[in-house]
Amino acid sequence: MARQEQRSPKKKEQLVKMLHGLLDEALDEDRDVILCYETDEDTGKRKVHVMTGSFVSPCMLRKLIGLAESQKDEGSTLFCRAWTRARNT
Repeated sequence: MARQEQRSPKKKEQLVKMLHGLLDEALDEDRDVILCYETDEDTGKRKVHVMTGSFVSPCMLRKLIGLAESQKDEGSTLFCRAWTRARNT
């Protein structure tokens, strides 16, 4: 199995700009995007993990949506909208 490509962004590259590019690319290629936030319990260091690929099955997606809906009173956010590829003009 080929090794997954791992992006090493420049230290000063803004996270929002990097995410915008990854999201556009993933949507154009019909890939999932997963964004997770982590605080290391031992060091307190914070990290953001961004993954793109084919991760989420339809069944898993329904479970995740249900989990987000059940945690709305705890601050979870869920929104869904139709998406179509932008037309090249």
